[in-house]
Amino acid sequence: SDMMKFAVNLGAPIAVRYPRGTAYAGLEEYRQPIELGEAEWIYKEKDIALFALGSMVKTAEEVRIRLKEEGFANCSLVNARFVKPIDEEAILDAAEHHKLIVTLEDNVLIGGYSQKVMDFAYENKLDVKVLAITLPDAYVEHGNVELLKKEVGLDTETIVGKIRAAFAKEN
Repeated sequence: SDMMKFAVNLGAPIAVRYPRGTAYAGLEEYRQPIELGEAEWIYKEKDIALFALGSMVKTAEEVRIRLKEEGFANCSLVNARFVKPIDEEAILDAAEHHKLIVTLEDNVLIGGYSQKVMDFAYENKLDVKVLAITLPDAYVEHGNVELLKKEVGLDTETIVGKIRAAFAKEN
């Protein structure tokens, strides 16, 4: 609802993507005022930085909890908030203090947030690995959201496995 209020008062064209499922009401105590193109650091630690968009923020919070249970003590969580413009300062900050940036979005890679982050990291020669967690570029059937997330690899278990494997390659 905060993003909708921001968009209405922006006074410029906007695009709103309305995902299926229920809105996540968690992390209320971390909500910062919204600034155009500015991400929101929810937890700021080191090693792994999870940059999540929209409905994937809830999943990212679950992933962070699981990673901590598995011994990955330092894991940041960022609500990316905006696909365009991306928060370049947040990415630079994450690259400086983390070994792995993980982008989580329920969109395909091509033309999405994850590609923008990967391109930015490459163009600026950032010394950090970027792992994109996105939808496959294929038709996804309609159905139960949680079942579909598992089917396409956007569920907590699959994401934790991908991060574990990517982090192991970095160390």
